[in-house]
Amino acid sequence: MDSIKERVGAYLEREGKTKQELASELGITTVTLSSKMSGKTDFTLSQAIRLSEILGCTVSELRISPFSK
Repeated sequence: MDSIKERVGAYLEREGKTKQELASELGITTVTLSSKMSGKTDFTLSQAIRLSEILGCTVSELRISPFSK
C-alpha cells in the first residue's frame, strides 16, 4: 500500500511541481505539508478535499482520514 507521501510524491514528479507549489495550492506552508505527508499531523477535511481535487482522486483513494486522532 502506498503512503500519502509516496502518492503525493508521484503526483509532484508526474506534474513537474514542487512541494512549495502544492503547499501554496493547499494554502499551507511547505513545513506544514511535510508534517502532514509524514503523518505527524493530520490534514483537515478541507485540505483533504482540496488535495483530492488537485490529485484528481477521491479522499478515500488518498487513504487519509481528516477525522483521525
